[in-house]
Amino acid sequence: MDLLAVGKSTWVNNIATNDDLIVDIDKIWECISFCDKYNKPNKLQQNVFEIRNNLIEQIKMRLGNWQNAFVVGTYPLKMERQRLADKLGAELILIDCDKEVCLSRSKNENWNQYIEEWFESYQP
Repeated sequence: MDLLAVGKSTWVNNIATNDDLIVDIDKIWECISFCDKYNKPNKLQQNVFEIRNNLIEQIKMRLGNWQNAFVVGTYPLKMERQRLADKLGAELILIDCDKEVCLSRSKNENWNQYIEEWFESYQP
C-alpha cells in the first residue's frame, strides 16, 4: 500500500479483524514515543525501523497464530514493493488517490513535502 494521507490505515482498519497482524509504521512511532503521527523524533528512528523489520520477519516466518497480516507503508519504488511482496508471499494493494486529495488531507505542512516527493518518485 502506498502514499501519505491516502487512507491506507483506514482501509486496513475497515477490513482487519482482531486475529490479524498489522504492521503500520505510523502506529509504531506513536506506540513507542506517545507523540502524534506527525511528530517522529529522529532519535527513535532506528528503534522504529527495527520493530517494523522484526514484525515483517515474523510475517515471513509465519510466526504466531494471526489470521492475515497487513504491512502498511509508503513504497514509491516498484522494485522495493515487489521485493517485499515476494519476501512475504503477499499481494500488493494500492490505495489510489491523486496528489491534490492527499495534500488536502494532510494535517501538517511538513508532510506536504513528503507527499510531493512521493509523487515525484512513484513508479507504477
